[in-house]
Amino acid sequence: MSRLRTAAATDTGYLRVTNQDVALATSDLAAVADGMGGHLGGEVAARIAVYELLETYRRDRTTDGLLAAVNEANAAVYRRSKADRNVRGMGTTLTAAAFIGDEPDGKLQLALVNVGDSRAYLLDPKARAVHRLTEDHSVVEEMVRSGELTPEEAAVHPHRHILTRVIGVEPSIEPDCWELDLEPGSRLLLCSDGLTNELDEQDIANVLADEADADKAAKELVRLALLRGGIDNVTVVVLDVLAGESSAVSDDVIVIPEVVPGSSRPVPEAEAAPITEVVALTPAFGEKVPSAPAPDPVPATPRPAGEQVAPVDSQGSSAVPKTTAVPHKAAAAAAPKGPHGRPMVLVPSTKRRKEQRDRLFTIRVALFVLVFVGVLGSTAGVVVWFDKASFFVGLDHGYVTIFQGRPGGLLWIQPSVVERTTITPADLLASNVVYLQQGMEESSYQAARNLVRSLSLEHLVIVPSGSTTTTTVRTRSTTVQNK
Repeated sequence: MSRLRTAAATDTGYLRVTNQDVALATSDLAAVADGMGGHLGGEVAARIAVYELLETYRRDRTTDGLLAAVNEANAAVYRRSKADRNVRGMGTTLTAAAFIGDEPDGKLQLALVNVGDSRAYLLDPKARAVHRLTEDHSVVEEMVRSGELTPEEAAVHPHRHILTRVIGVEPSIEPDCWELDLEPGSRLLLCSDGLTNELDEQDIANVLADEADADKAAKELVRLALLRGGIDNVTVVVLDVLAGESSAVSDDVIVIPEVVPGSSRPVPEAEAAPITEVVALTPAFGEKVPSAPAPDPVPATPRPAGEQVAPVDSQGSSAVPKTTAVPHKAAAAAAPKGPHGRPMVLVPSTKRRKEQRDRLFTIRVALFVLVFVGVLGSTAGVVVWFDKASFFVGLDHGYVTIFQGRPGGLLWIQPSVVERTTITPADLLASNVVYLQQGMEESSYQAARNLVRSLSLEHLVIVPSGSTTTTTVRTRSTTVQNK
């Protein structure tokens, strides 16, 4: 027989103020939810989804029971979002793995579901590699599958966080689902995108392969993600398949970060306004919202003693998977059941508190802008004045021309033609033509005209016409002979 051992770890990260990730770890069910939404909506959505998933799954520990639990979680978040304007538009990703039975050959049968961009990986210890079991429900992931983007381009694409499927945005959802037959000793990882944004798959595989203890492996992955930047909340759950004589399930439940019943905490000003909203792209189809009241996201009784606390964060970015096979020898995958859910996206919220706008636009900012614009305008004025006060003589279309401006132009200002004469380079000395090609600068338009006149006369004085020279010489010779 086989049994499941789970360990979870999470951290808020260095740039986030709140942790909107939630991790669940039990002896037969593990999940990671990455919430999103204004105020504390993301945290509320993730926590509702995890508790509803656990409660519903334990009434039916089968693949169909797990799918039903995901749909119940979606309905619960949706109801709360519609009923409470403070968390309206909230949503969450959800990736979960559940024990559904032992096979006669000693393998453990696991069901895996996914909505959003939180991922599941299976470790191949011999190859020291991980195989990705889920497909992100994001715009860029669809573009990668269609060949429009490479994985490297998708990693830096500006729309990499736009989701096409999220828990709690529509009254119904179609999760992707697989059934896996795993050998004892197999190791899986569930994680939010705060981990995969910082570590590549080889980094993840090295930690999972080197650290035998699941709890230490989970903490080491979080530590490395923080070391690489820790921009987002980071949450991981490590699952080990162990051989044993009994497959009995324990009631121990670990949910992180822990929330103490009845406690309240102030909403940080940095996250007081809505951050994102989930917006459907297509018309809604027949909404069938369960009539049961929405569950309280925080249990009315304290969690078991084994429960742990840790900070978490969420952000969405994935695409709708269309593959029906898991890329690993030990994993037998089943195609997702039913059609894909209606596409949706996360967009920046246009609603912001007035206090925030006033706080951003202060007198100091206004003065800085005025000074900056004044300096910029003065500099531009000096440049224009200097350019317009300059003239030079050059060549244009084969004629000597007077220009206003600087030879070659000054910054963005190009010289303009003031007067084009009928004088060609053939009418000038060769040495002057060279200077004209470079531009001969003068202080005024009149000085430039005088220069043109001088250049023309200089050619006539220094190089008189050949016929005049001959006539003069002959006349002088005749006069001498007569005398």
